[in-house]
Amino acid sequence: MNSTLRNNGRKVLLIELNEITWRFVDPLLKKGVLPTFARFIETGVRGSPVATEDANNLDPWISWTSLYTGRRQEQHGVRFLEQPPETVTGPRIWELVADAGKSIGVFGSIMSWPPRKGVKGFWVPSTFSPNGETCPAELQPIQELNLSATRAHSPLASEQKVTRLGLVRALKKLGLRWSTLGRIAAFFVRTRLRPHRKWEKVCLQPLVNLDFFERLYRTHRPDFATFHSNHVAHYQHRYWRAADPTPFFTEPSDEELRKYGAAVEYSYRVADEVLARLWALADKDTVVIVASGLGQQPYVVEEFKEGRQVVRIRDIHQIIGLCGITGYCTPLSMMAPQWNLTIPDAAKRAQAEHVLSTAWYREPGVRLFAFTTVGDTINVNVFQKNLKPLDLDALCGFPDAGEKTFRLGEICAAQDPTPKQGYHDPVGFVAMNGPGIRAGGTLEDCTNLDFAPSILSLLGLPAPDYMQGRVLNEALTPTVSMAEAQRPSRLEAVAH
Repeated sequence: MNSTLRNNGRKVLLIELNEITWRFVDPLLKKGVLPTFARFIETGVRGSPVATEDANNLDPWISWTSLYTGRRQEQHGVRFLEQPPETVTGPRIWELVADAGKSIGVFGSIMSWPPRKGVKGFWVPSTFSPNGETCPAELQPIQELNLSATRAHSPLASEQKVTRLGLVRALKKLGLRWSTLGRIAAFFVRTRLRPHRKWEKVCLQPLVNLDFFERLYRTHRPDFATFHSNHVAHYQHRYWRAADPTPFFTEPSDEELRKYGAAVEYSYRVADEVLARLWALADKDTVVIVASGLGQQPYVVEEFKEGRQVVRIRDIHQIIGLCGITGYCTPLSMMAPQWNLTIPDAAKRAQAEHVLSTAWYREPGVRLFAFTTVGDTINVNVFQKNLKPLDLDALCGFPDAGEKTFRLGEICAAQDPTPKQGYHDPVGFVAMNGPGIRAGGTLEDCTNLDFAPSILSLLGLPAPDYMQGRVLNEALTPTVSMAEAQRPSRLEAVAH
């Protein structure tokens, strides 16, 4: 085990802005619309960490878990979002920090459910969690609001409006500001006049969560804290072409530009506000890290020159019925368009797998569904690439569900306002600022495996031997040493 600098006074605040990319940050810096990012980067270091996952497994729930654990996917075992936690090999950074007797503050980090009870600090899991558990339990109204808001983002979800007066009162006590409530009210007034900007709604969630996090952070002053937001990723997936048409085969229409041309920049402006408020929380002993576990790139695929519509299951209970598992299954909406089906009965689970594996689109042998099973849970999605050409009137068959047939449009729907426009890229984003961090520096070749040992070292804690990443010593001023012995280089780590 490598020895590390013991600096028990240093803290770390990790700001997780999922899938942000230098492809947008750099042009927006030049445009002058990200003033906080500009100051943060100018007085700190920047880098482009590369996710270690292969192309078939380049998903945020996998890449972030690699970042949190310092383990590769084949070691931590994550295959889909919110798979049974007992099937994931950890521990995560915050668990190591808590085990060392330090305080933690987890807020929204992906795959962080369930919260550990009795921790010193606070723990509000991912907004895709199976339920509203938090630590301490009195924070559950925050999670109740988040789960409702996240699942309402799916076009096929029945939108759950949180209007109960009791919940609003509870949220006010937990830190929700009158000014934020005013911004929410202003959004609804504004979109009556400009309904094409309803996409602004997604950015309300991180702003509301900032209110809660600020209150919690000031109360607990944790040694290590995280704050996660997925809003930029959402906008890039849906509206990249209107923000930057250059890479795409098909030009956006004037109507698309009018409706969505400002969306991606708006999401980054909100990210700049998030950074400003969180950076203001940091004291002189706190290193602030802004990171994405992976990035995004424009969805430019020869096979889908006109763009690819994302197809979703119309009614999950219809699929559950066709699988013959009604009453045996707990469905949970995940990051659109995926569903998790928890089926404790092994025979019923096998039955569902058989029905899903034989269901076809247009003709037998062209699979309608893709699915993965881990533990007692099946993660199911429409087999997107098999739906080319997309024909909602085409027949779909269920040979192992009584040979029933349906039109695709009776089973699925394509209701996004735009085709898919951004997809996952291994090149991510990192910027660091704080005590001992160099001003104007650039990180050398690094990966998502380097975050865990570097954060532990900043906290004065040893990195476990299984972590293959290295400590990012080049982030520090020459007078500061993060480690007496270097971790393996990226190339050495890949070789092992």
